[in-house]
Amino acid sequence: MIEDPGFRYAGWFQLDLRLLASVLVLAASVAVLVVALWFRGRRWDEYLVGFLAVFAIAATVGLVLSNVMGAYPALRLETLFPIP
Repeated sequence: MIEDPGFRYAGWFQLDLRLLASVLVLAASVAVLVVALWFRGRRWDEYLVGFLAVFAIAATVGLVLSNVMGAYPALRLETLFPIP
């Protein structure tokens, strides 16, 4: 079986923990605010599912915005190199 060496790559990722933590705290704050405003009088499991859904969406949007608009993104691929 012939393997294509073009698919064997490794890379170094750079992770800014301060920016990542601030994005996650902001996402959690937005999720709590949305759940508090829109999920009144629901059961506890609906609160939990609503919080997790809004948190995931807000965290994804925050990370994408910080990577696209920021000069120093939270998650960045430093180098990409083939593995011998």
